[in-house]
Amino acid sequence: MLTGGRLANVFDPRRVALVGASDRVGSMGRLLWDNLADFPGEVLPVCQAATVGGRPAYPDLRDVPGEVDLAVIATPAATVPDIIAAAAAKRVSAVVVLSAGFAETGPAGAKLQAEAVAAARAGGVRLVGPNCFGVQNADLPLNASISAGAPRGGGGVSIVTQSGSYGMAVHALGRDEGLRVAKVFAAGNKADITDAELLGYLREDPATSVICLLLESITDARGFFAEACRTTPVKPVIAVVHGRTRAGQRAAVSHTAALATDDAVRDAALRQAGVARVRTGLQALDAARALSGQPMPRGPRVAVVTNSGGTGVELADLLADEGLEVPELSGPLQDELRALLPGYASARNPVDMTPTWRLFTTLYPATIELLARSGEIDVVVPVLLQRSASPEVAAAVRDAVARLRDDGVPVPVYVCWVAPRAADAHASLLQEAGVPCFPWPERTARAVGVAVRCGLQARRPPDPAARRPPQAPAARPPRGPAASPRPSPWSAVPVGRGLLPPDAARELLTAAGIPVIETVMCDSAAMAVSAAGRLGYPVVAKVAHPALTHKSDVGGVRLGLFTADAVRSAAADLLALADGAAVLVQPQREGIELVIGGVRDPDFGPVIMTGFGGVLVEARRDVQLAVAPVDEAQAGALLRSLRGAAVFTGLRGRPPVDLGPVAAMIVAVGDLLAAHPEISELDLNPVIVGASGSIAVDWRILGG
Repeated sequence: MLTGGRLANVFDPRRVALVGASDRVGSMGRLLWDNLADFPGEVLPVCQAATVGGRPAYPDLRDVPGEVDLAVIATPAATVPDIIAAAAAKRVSAVVVLSAGFAETGPAGAKLQAEAVAAARAGGVRLVGPNCFGVQNADLPLNASISAGAPRGGGGVSIVTQSGSYGMAVHALGRDEGLRVAKVFAAGNKADITDAELLGYLREDPATSVICLLLESITDARGFFAEACRTTPVKPVIAVVHGRTRAGQRAAVSHTAALATDDAVRDAALRQAGVARVRTGLQALDAARALSGQPMPRGPRVAVVTNSGGTGVELADLLADEGLEVPELSGPLQDELRALLPGYASARNPVDMTPTWRLFTTLYPATIELLARSGEIDVVVPVLLQRSASPEVAAAVRDAVARLRDDGVPVPVYVCWVAPRAADAHASLLQEAGVPCFPWPERTARAVGVAVRCGLQARRPPDPAARRPPQAPAARPPRGPAASPRPSPWSAVPVGRGLLPPDAARELLTAAGIPVIETVMCDSAAMAVSAAGRLGYPVVAKVAHPALTHKSDVGGVRLGLFTADAVRSAAADLLALADGAAVLVQPQREGIELVIGGVRDPDFGPVIMTGFGGVLVEARRDVQLAVAPVDEAQAGALLRSLRGAAVFTGLRGRPPVDLGPVAAMIVAVGDLLAAHPEISELDLNPVIVGASGSIAVDWRILGG
């Protein structure tokens, strides 16, 4: 991980060489030369002209006198590998390749990109791009990008994007809605610097207070996950990652792999790491404005202040959709509000002052301050619409928020702005003072929802186990009160390619400390009857054959066998399902059916899944995913996050379920996946959870 040195020179160089600089109006070289005009360091033109902008130009990077920290390259793609080789010879720390014509164009471009990367790595040069918008440090300022204007600095928001259009949007939002940024990094083809490296750098960057990721993909996903786990406790991270609708379902033998689609895994990993994922770039940038301009919300309780009952109710509903609370205020607080409001106003929440136009300049600021100082509210959202969106009211709200900040009141204020475009200048009075305004209730509610999620994440108690970087665990003994520490036998159980035989899979699970039901494999009906007599009735009989992975689909499971005749008949039917089939005989257990499984994701590595299982697991889809390994606290949180989690508390006279043993099984499955990289899929379905504990009664393990 490079958090300084060469990567720091991308954002904070002293001397910049512009390769492809030009005086020709309308050329890329001229645009970049003009963009770098405000850079406080030295800009050195590299081109075949004698001068650019009245300064001497150099025909080759190697001809530039003195050190060069950053080279910005805007020349045809075919010239780039040689230019990077020259940068390496010059000991340039980093290059920004704006040129297109690389991997995005096909095999020939991919070959050219590989040559550029090889030249960079051979010389220790960090490469931004190619095919990128560029980089910006708004506080320096540095505008090494193709943007027609620089973003506004001083806001603490740092943006990582693959798309140049978002780089342009940052400039537009700064002009129109007051977005202020620290840094913008447009990754383009992401040929060298990974998302994980950038996240680590921005975590340590004192100018960055909010990290906003607008991505089409995640490079080094496992490393990114680890860096995100380290970053979100200290700085909010908001992400848009496209590809939600990709047809990501794999051809899989396990329910876990069928449910662990690409986006489901990505979403679970981001949530587990504390990253606030949103659907659009505008939502991400709105949330970044909220977090950079006001204190981090400390809780989900929101007060709405409005002069329109309909708008206030709509906003309250939208806030509830975001998982936030719009609580009814306490009696004493309502009494204080009534002392301020007209007699026909509502003090409950939303606080509706009604259209008392002449009182707006006093009621809005007084109500905002009273709510923010009450201790009952975590966020205040005043709705300024039509006549309340006047310059006088905006200035009064601005001054009230300034008093809150001066007094150290940590409650943020976000304005819902519903007014014609002619009133935009009035909103600027607020936004220039760091009070964000969001047009209409929907945008407001989404921004507040993300801000609160980030605030709660920042206030989560430190949990070293939950935040540890994913890695293979140390050897662990089987679980249980009588277990004594000894070397783990996992490595002694081989896992080959394909579906493991049931007995080999059971041995591996048992060695990992995962409780599995006693099972007898039988190759005849008589042997099945004998096994049932030894195990005790009632029993279950199941077919065992490598081609019949989902037994229920072929009628391969027989429940409730209470007699020898029933076992004999069932075994005969099961043996006839396929040549070479065997019968598994088990004691029958009753309880809640769960699924615990794991899959090896190509990006994030081992991923575990838990949820409600049985034959309808894929239809119910009530499951939770997490990057493995996890600890028991995380495993318990996954179980409590299920839609049907209420069943664990005991329903219709049933006793509550002890989730501790189930959580221990989830942890053990994650540890097993981490210890055995050759396992590609694992299913325990169902796991029967009841008064006597938790036990897997069916399993399958696929090596790959």
